[in-house]
Formats: sequence, C-alpha cells, structure tokens
Amino acid sequence: MERPSVTAILPNYNYSDFFPSRLEEILTQTYPVSEVIILDDASTDNSVAVINRELKKQRKAHPDVEFLFIKNEKNSGNVFLQWRKGVIEASSELIWIAELDDSCVEDFLETAVAPFEKNKKAVLSYTGSKLVGDVKKRDKLRQKYDILRKKHLPGKYIASGKRELNKNLAIFNSIPNVSACVFKNIPELPKILGGAKNYKLCGDWFFYTKLAEKGKIAYSPEKLNLHRLSSDSVTSNTSLEDRYKEIKRVHSEAVLANDLRPSTLRKIEKLEKKLKRKWRLS
Repeated sequence: MERPSVTAILPNYNYSDFFPSRLEEILTQTYPVSEVIILDDASTDNSVAVINRELKKQRKAHPDVEFLFIKNEKNSGNVFLQWRKGVIEASSELIWIAELDDSCVEDFLETAVAPFEKNKKAVLSYTGSKLVGDVKKRDKLRQKYDILRKKHLPGKYIASGKRELNKNLAIFNSIPNVSACVFKNIPELPKILGGAKNYKLCGDWFFYTKLAEKGKIAYSPEKLNLHRLSSDSVTSNTSLEDRYKEIKRVHSEAVLANDLRPSTLRKIEKLEKKLKRKWRLS
C-alpha cells in the first residue's frame, strides 16, 4: 500500500541562521517529504539570499522533492495567515508546519505519520517535545505557563477528537508547538486558519480544537521535537492579561461548538479562576 505523502511548510521571518540546517534535517528524515513550501514574510535580514542559495543546492540533491518559495512584499503581521497560505498551496495528503527555529530527531516524521496509516479517521498526530534555547527565559515562562500543560493523557494513543477535547484540548493546550504535529490536508483547513488569524497568541490552540472536531487525535510521548523558546517570541512579550483573554475565547469556542462533559466544564471554570489568581488579574 502506498504511504501518505507529506508537505513540509516552512514559515520564515528573519531566520536565515536557522534555515540551512533546518531544511537539511527535513530533507533527511527517515520518512521522506514530497513537497517543501517556504514562506518568507518580508524578512529584513538576508533570508531571501540564503533561501535561494540553499534551494539551488537541495533541488539538485533531492530531484524527487517539489520545492515552492513564496515571498511576501509586505509583512503579514500574522503567522496564522502564513500557515493558511502554505496550506492552500500544499498538494500532499499530510502537512507538517516545521517552524525554522525548532528542530527534531531524524525519525520524528516516521513516528508522527504512523498513526495515519493505522487509522483512516486520524486528522492530527503529534509527539512529545523538549524545550531548548534561552534557559533563563524558558524557566521563567514555564513557571507562568506550565499550569496550562498538565494532566496530559498518558502513553501512546489514538483517541476520538471528543475524548481529546474532554481530557485535554478544550481545557488547556496539550500540544507543545506546531512543529511537533502532522495533520491531514482536509478541505476545511483554510477556513479553520481563517478563524485562527483572529488570535495573537492562541491561534494554534484554536486550530487544534477545530481539528479535534473533525476526527481522531494521535499522540506519541517520545520527545522527538525540539521547541526553541526564544526571548523575543510573541508569547514572551505579551501581557498575562491579554493571554488570559485569549484563553477564555478558546474555552468559549470549544464549549459552544461541542457537547462537552459537565466535568470538563467544571475544569475549564476551575482553570480560569486559578489563572486569574496565579497571574494576579482583576
């Protein structure tokens, strides 16, 4: 049986230092990608020159891979608009948004794709993730935000989207970052990402909750993705009050769109109260 094809989408904004090594590790995964789409959001560094140089080299080394490079003349100001642009162009059955400042081990894609071959109803598969980068900033943020990533369903599993919402996703964002995910290229993706663009911080979480409504969610606990938490990230520089408001919006969306268990609703209410207290919000 033919294995599903994968498109890797690489959103870029001033990540020229990371681009060569990230592209190399994507192209040398034990499970091959069929297509690579690079999105430059009007970078102000030498990204375009670096990308063109690396593409020339990799097109020769990987003639079986389709490469597409899309440059914005003006910065979009919204990463989820870039995701949407890449998704619209993607031609493969599965999509991997591989952020350029993240990394992964060589069998990440092999592990993440496997559940789609086992269960045709799977719409999203993700692995565990390890934080790397600015240790002091990372630890400071973890003290603030780890409350949102506890009580994850244990072990490897493929669960219904409704179960994942009730256990994890309707309450807190259990998915470490988008680079740890592979998702099915379903027709609804552009519409879902059109909704995600209305968020500054929690658009990825909103995106995952909407995917959970479309099918099954798979999880592999191995930490195969390396998530870089940089000191200049949007999360790092956004107030806790604004973050709290977006969390409440995702909660409201999930409650309105799904018949969630009473116990899930109580957990949502409890978490919101705890966040207000911990983050000292009025």
